[in-house]
Amino acid sequence: MRLVWLSLLGLLAALPHQGAEDPAIGNARLHPDDFTANHRAGEYFISRKDFRAAIPYLEKAWKLDPANYPNGYDLALVYFDTGAPQKSRALIDALLRQKDRAELHDLLGDVEESAGHINEAAHQYETAARMDPSEKNLFDLGSDLLKHGGIAPALKVFAFGVERYPSSAKLRVGLGIAYYSVGQYSEAVETLSKAVDLDPKDPKPLGFLGKMYDISPRYADEVTKHLARFVALYPDNSAANYYYALSLRKRSLGGDLRARQKMTESHLVKAVKLKPDFADAHYELGLLYEDEGRDLEATRQYEMAVKYAPNLAKAHYRLARLYKKSGHELLAQKEFQTLKALNENR
Repeated sequence: MRLVWLSLLGLLAALPHQGAEDPAIGNARLHPDDFTANHRAGEYFISRKDFRAAIPYLEKAWKLDPANYPNGYDLALVYFDTGAPQKSRALIDALLRQKDRAELHDLLGDVEESAGHINEAAHQYETAARMDPSEKNLFDLGSDLLKHGGIAPALKVFAFGVERYPSSAKLRVGLGIAYYSVGQYSEAVETLSKAVDLDPKDPKPLGFLGKMYDISPRYADEVTKHLARFVALYPDNSAANYYYALSLRKRSLGGDLRARQKMTESHLVKAVKLKPDFADAHYELGLLYEDEGRDLEATRQYEMAVKYAPNLAKAHYRLARLYKKSGHELLAQKEFQTLKALNENR
């Protein structure tokens, strides 16, 4: 009897746990012709970012009630997110016939952009922003204009957006890039610095700001000053440490070179401690060590760089040279072959 019970317990353990199924999915199975049940099941999968699994439930709900806008919009969105832009466009057109809405034009802009229809995408983004100048619609319009060379109108859109939404970090990033694109570097630095203050966890404004240190000596000093402030305010931000270190390295010709090199090293080391897969930081640390003749440490950093960014050609090149220098011919040859393949695939 004991063996029988053990066998039954083993069989029970191997069975799928039916109770683990979400109630929304179970309800949709029990009521396949109920709009609400199917819609909620689709929403459940959307909340889990499983867009493909959401589609059959949302499609069934659409057939049951094509007049329900939230379900139709969600279905158009998941069609686009799962690589079915034609289905998304057709559904958006059907929804627009029901009612003209700004968010439909914005989504249609995404669809047209993905299809390479640049002018139509711009038209849809502009329509959305005119109908509803929300933060998202203005950002999408400004970004599309920047992407396709409409710098002057993009500057106007982002300036209007920042005035309307002064606490929006992403609109300030867009405005900063627009300022940079028209050569207004001082305004770009100030705007991007404000964007960092608004959202210090977002590395994008720091990245754009950090790349401005070599515009001219005047702006390099200004950028370094801002980056130093960010490191003081956000000491555990890997991007802040990285870009401040780069600015110090660029400015290391003045003052005490040894002290600057040590400070640069400490911030790069901190950047990779905070974010171990920060390939660019590993690469820059490798350059610093190589300049100081610390080849073994430089090699380790380049190895980490290519581990986390296999397509980082410059790191493969540096690594190949150091392998060759240290007599590791086979390793050097492998790196040179990788470098050749990367260059051929550009």
